[in-house]
Amino acid sequence: MITRLFKLFQAHMKNPIKKPIISIVGTTGVGKSQFSIELAKKINGEIINADSMQVYKGVDIITNKHPLKERDGIVHHVIDHVGWGEEYFIHRFNKEANKAIEDIHARGKIPIIVGGTHYYLQTLLFNNKTLENEKERELTDGEIKLLDGPTDRLFEELRKIDPLVAEKFHPQDHRKLRRAVEIWYTTGQKPSDLYIEQKLDELEQSSLKYNTLVFWLYSEPKVLQDRLDKRVDKMMEIGAKEEIDELYKFYSENNGDCTSGIFQVIGFKEFLPWMENKKQDQANFTHGLERMKIRTRQYAKYQVKWIQKTLHLELQKESKFDYVNGGRLYILDATDLSHWDENVRARGLAVVEQFFQQNMTISEAPDNLTHLLIEKSNLKSNKSIGSEKRWKHYKCDICKDKNGVSFIAVGEYSWSLHLNSRRHKKNTNASSKRKHVEEMIRLHRK
Repeated sequence: MITRLFKLFQAHMKNPIKKPIISIVGTTGVGKSQFSIELAKKINGEIINADSMQVYKGVDIITNKHPLKERDGIVHHVIDHVGWGEEYFIHRFNKEANKAIEDIHARGKIPIIVGGTHYYLQTLLFNNKTLENEKERELTDGEIKLLDGPTDRLFEELRKIDPLVAEKFHPQDHRKLRRAVEIWYTTGQKPSDLYIEQKLDELEQSSLKYNTLVFWLYSEPKVLQDRLDKRVDKMMEIGAKEEIDELYKFYSENNGDCTSGIFQVIGFKEFLPWMENKKQDQANFTHGLERMKIRTRQYAKYQVKWIQKTLHLELQKESKFDYVNGGRLYILDATDLSHWDENVRARGLAVVEQFFQQNMTISEAPDNLTHLLIEKSNLKSNKSIGSEKRWKHYKCDICKDKNGVSFIAVGEYSWSLHLNSRRHKKNTNASSKRKHVEEMIRLHRK
């Protein structure tokens, strides 16, 4: 198998079509790293990390880096190299990852992209033609100060620059707001104009940068939830608490911000109350542990939603171009780990062999998981920037955060979810009771 796959790969590299790249997606804890190692060993590949937390140095346990002893000597790129005091933005990732891809291809090997930060993956797989062709200018000190400043100022700046895009984003989404304003500063073009140009390009040609094969490792939610909970418990046993302690010391000494950099990692903010109480309150620790499990499960749900609603939808559009640059997504069933070899490893290698032969006949999903795929007949744009109702901002004056800032929902769907949420109903009941008491006091005073 190794010799045959390697020969097929070498022949594939000599073909005039775009050079190959393999991407492995899936939820946290589903086994992406294990499969990437097995695959890399068979096809002479190297791995490029696309997880925004794993780029930071150390804290290997809470960032879920694959242990060195389990990597079997497979080279990993764009990992474990950023200081805790640094912000790591998509521009830098794009530059480092593309350099790694070029280097891997130049040495006759194949890049395997692994990771859960989806906007990182998107920038590697898909062309952003307009931005890539623009000559970007350097930022001024004043612009850098605003970009790194308060989120509310970023939002106001974007509203002045590009009201259409500003309506699309949540006013507290610092990352997206920053990127949109940065585009204006460096290119002089509105993000909405660039978006429209890019969508027009997609009508005419494939959007993929490389000849792309995507694997989606999937586990049934109930099985995955139990697996994730046990993994969090295991992390605590093997040193996660010590890593959290290290991070907290750095955070305290450097006036850290939970909304940026390494401090966004799942497992830090959840334990802040415990750390701030000098690790004396066991109830705080237990609460932090439960919050870490909940956030991990929520993140896994978000990852599945993104794969289905965004990645798979974009890849399906490649069917219009007869998959000239690849783009098929293959689901591997990682639910039952006792059947890993047949359901993940063997099926995955068989797909790769056909990918190199340019003869894809294997079904994209096992029979029990075909419901996860989008029918080509149901294809429609998932990004309608001009749909004002979809991006309208709704403010709830009943539900506020600890600083008294009102909750904001973007779009009718999110607003509907909020109105029917437990939080809103609880706050509404509390508000009604408070108004009733205030009215009784007013009447009594009369």
